[in-house]
Amino acid sequence: MKSKLTFLLVPVVAASLQLVPAAFAQPPDKPNRQFQMDRRPRWANLTDEERAKLKAAHQKAMEDPAVRAAQEKLRQARREFREVMRPALLKADPSVQPILEKMRTDRPGRD
Repeated sequence: MKSKLTFLLVPVVAASLQLVPAAFAQPPDKPNRQFQMDRRPRWANLTDEERAKLKAAHQKAMEDPAVRAAQEKLRQARREFREVMRPALLKADPSVQPILEKMRTDRPGRD
């Protein structure tokens, strides 16, 4: 009887010890923006030369007045979205006001 218990107890203890590190592990840091999660694996697949070439092309494209104008339109659209979303959030649930204020204070220099 004692030997049967040992044969059962040893694998159970061994399996439990395998799970201990996972149980106490901290979750990985989340990126600030969702699109970064999509972009990182794609960048990881590029060589250093390809990354440098793409970065240079991006910088050159940003000098194009049409691209600059489109970027400004994007910024304005984001501002307008925030101006509409915040009141809608408060209308949906007024108790989120302190949460929104906390988020605002976490980002100095931004409204």
